[in-house]
Amino acid sequence: MAAAPAPAGRGLPVVKAEDRRGGQDCASHCTPHRREVFRQHFRKLCYRDAPGPREALTQLWELCRQWLRPECHTKEQILDLLVLEQFLSILPGDLQAWVQAHHPRTGEEAVTVLEDLERELDEPRKQVPANSERQDTLLDKLTPLERPHDSLTAQLHAKKIHQEQESGEPQRNATGKPTSGDSCT
Repeated sequence: MAAAPAPAGRGLPVVKAEDRRGGQDCASHCTPHRREVFRQHFRKLCYRDAPGPREALTQLWELCRQWLRPECHTKEQILDLLVLEQFLSILPGDLQAWVQAHHPRTGEEAVTVLEDLERELDEPRKQVPANSERQDTLLDKLTPLERPHDSLTAQLHAKKIHQEQESGEPQRNATGKPTSGDSCT
């Protein structure tokens, strides 16, 4: 909290009232959903919608402040939000949707989601019971997963196909739409 200069003749600093409200204000306005809405508005602001360049820049500043909330977050947290956004943007579409469906708040959480997915993709091979009739069929379906050079996207796609064949229903992405056969381009 910032202290105002002490008035002449007094030794105690005066604390501004709004400094005390800052923490409470941050807690009520920094929900992940609200941050995501402000981030999207910030990223999609159209210059043509602003009356002029100064207004466009002012709108960007305001949207950025609402998204990153510098009065609520440390520099490290703000950098993590920016790196998380960039990390998600470089992922293939299906992995991006998978991670976003788990609502990570940090880059580390996003990596954990992907690592958990990798482990999940490895589990079916270990769970196939020995000497079962289905073993050969399952191993045939899982063969693409065994190649170490396959990307995580290809492995996820193969797992979705396997799940669809098992359940008879198409898998759905984070928006609830059926996933397409080739979502990574």
